[in-house]
Amino acid sequence: MNTTPFGSGFAILALAISAVACSSGRSSDSEDNCVRATDSELDALFTSWNDALESGDARRVAALYRPDAVLLPALSVPMADTPEEITEYFVNLIKADPIARMEESVKYSDCNLAYNVGRWVINANGLDVAARVTWVYRYEDGRWLIANHHSSVNP
Repeated sequence: MNTTPFGSGFAILALAISAVACSSGRSSDSEDNCVRATDSELDALFTSWNDALESGDARRVAALYRPDAVLLPALSVPMADTPEEITEYFVNLIKADPIARMEESVKYSDCNLAYNVGRWVINANGLDVAARVTWVYRYEDGRWLIANHHSSVNP
């Protein structure tokens, strides 16, 4: 199986995400103030998100997102870009008893910015939904928070 186009797509997406993320917020971070996430830390961020989801507490999930985060979910049409909308999305998703698992991903981290892009499966109402997913994290106030979360059902 040739994965070159898939990998090239990740690289292009990564550059676009990095350009947008670096052009917003604090872009004057000196190297002394830079925090970079390891692959295992990014895996742990996903595990924390999934644990929060499985807890059934939508507020616990929403607390993992920045106040200005954008959520473009696979299992809903509207975009959620306020803490209230993100919480409401998870209130409804949790009713489907979801469990998620990452199938494969590409990870990258730079100064106070990290992303995890890949394929995942989310089981909702007992049915697996295979999708693509992008998580963009910003490091601030001593922790990584989700700045952008996009998922779309596999074509």
